[in-house]
Amino acid sequence: MRNSDWHQGITMHKIRVGGGVAGFIVVMGFLAIGLVGIPMLRYFLGMAISAGVGVALGMYLMRRWSRS
Repeated sequence: MRNSDWHQGITMHKIRVGGGVAGFIVVMGFLAIGLVGIPMLRYFLGMAISAGVGVALGMYLMRRWSRS
């Protein structure tokens, strides 16, 4: 098959997704694909969510205590 015979369809770098609901849907889709394709990533996702909640709570408490 020659290069000129390849379908020149849309590529991932041409899909523009900003923040908000559309970005959230794209991220959730990629997470779902990754978790189904590589089940071991489920543990890392759980740890990442736990760490993120912990950091967010720490930042919230630091900001709250610095105001008073």
